[in-house]
Amino acid sequence: MPKKEKQKHEKKEGKKAKAKQEEVIEEPPRPPAGKEEWEGGGLPKMLLDEIAAIAGHKHLNRQKAEALFKVVKEKFDSLSAEPGEAVGIVAAQSLGEPGTQLTLRTKHYAGAAEVSVGSGIQRVEEIVDGRSRAKYPTMTIFFAPRIAKDRDKVEKLAKTLIDVRLADIAKLEEDFTVNKVSIELLPEQLKEKRLDEKELIAKIKQSVRNAKPRQRGSCVDFIFSKKEPLLRIRRNMLKLLNSRVQGLRGIDKVLVAKEGDEFVVKTSGSNLKNILKMEEDIDLTRTTTNDIMEVSDVLGIEAGRVMIMNELNKTLKDNNILVDIRHLMLLADLMTFSGDVKGIVRTGITRDKASPFARAAFEETVKHLLDAAFRGEKEDLQGVVENIIVGQPIKVGTGIVELVMKK
Repeated sequence: MPKKEKQKHEKKEGKKAKAKQEEVIEEPPRPPAGKEEWEGGGLPKMLLDEIAAIAGHKHLNRQKAEALFKVVKEKFDSLSAEPGEAVGIVAAQSLGEPGTQLTLRTKHYAGAAEVSVGSGIQRVEEIVDGRSRAKYPTMTIFFAPRIAKDRDKVEKLAKTLIDVRLADIAKLEEDFTVNKVSIELLPEQLKEKRLDEKELIAKIKQSVRNAKPRQRGSCVDFIFSKKEPLLRIRRNMLKLLNSRVQGLRGIDKVLVAKEGDEFVVKTSGSNLKNILKMEEDIDLTRTTTNDIMEVSDVLGIEAGRVMIMNELNKTLKDNNILVDIRHLMLLADLMTFSGDVKGIVRTGITRDKASPFARAAFEETVKHLLDAAFRGEKEDLQGVVENIIVGQPIKVGTGIVELVMKK
């Protein structure tokens, strides 16, 4: 190629590269900081952050980022409740109608009849009533990556979680004619629970005072003095039999199941607080329980709120019932806004209502009206129920608007 032509070609290529560069400079990817311009648009901060992150990740130019914002804004506005809309009543109908179709049955984990969880109407009632104890408390325990794929290690660890009392692995014989009590360890039970016989016998000997221990194989005899009251001997022995040998309080049974490429443990019974202390072996971010009260005690009321939503959603989905998650969120907010989990019962949120008529309309009508009369309470007629009782238009929908027209 001649020198002049070569220079022309290089100049042409240089111009092309410059034009390309200018094009890029003209339409840069929208930086996340650009979302300040959208902040008056009525979208929550979390959504704005997400739009900005997507715009940055997909390298959207200014025009496309604006288009994305408009689409999200339209969708958000179409899903927002109108001012004065009776969201509470809509949510109650949305949950109540399919609730009548729920079945009365108890569901079992596949292949393990001993680990059962309540499902259907029983479970929904339990959640909505805010009961202090779950009827079927269960946990799903996820393990650290180093042991999650090793079934033997998971099973070994799972066995150590079961609440084992001395009464489960030993037999007690009493001969009060000579003030003698014998505790015999059962070899089959020891093997099943993977317990060390020597360690156990040493513990039993230390636990019993005021008696001479005498070992015969896997049996320990205790000879008490004749002055020792028989009632005290019996009481101490029953206390000893009820003492925990291994495991965590409340966990009765365990089942190892495979989820994806890892092994998890499903338990009958729950003890989230102590399980979360096993930081080295347990995946703390995914291990959970279905006991809502326990979750809110251990992890806080916000976790309890999320738990109410998740458990209700799961129960309804298991029965092929689809309910908008926002109705469940409204219910969860109502149950937890005071800082404690309170059920939709007369001793829960209804008791805290300021309106005497609202309390009387739910349950125990005469009692509530008498109490209100004794205290000299005032009815402001602000809510829906109170206005219906006295026959006034309710302050919902068109009822929230008051117009005055000049003639």
